[in-house]
Amino acid sequence: MQLSEVKRGMMLESAQGSGKVLVIDEMTQSILIENQNSHEQFAVGIEEIIDEPQLHLGCDKYY
Repeated sequence: MQLSEVKRGMMLESAQGSGKVLVIDEMTQSILIENQNSHEQFAVGIEEIIDEPQLHLGCDKYY
């Protein structure tokens, strides 16, 4: 996945868990994500994102 494909508010999955994108930092190529259950925030590099096309907006479940 490319950083240009990531939008604020979309759901992403990473090795640290899934959550909603809060901030995209192009300078450091990292993304701040908020876990929807625990509201814990964590930063991941773009290389840590798992491209999961079945993960859809508003939910951290698959369809």
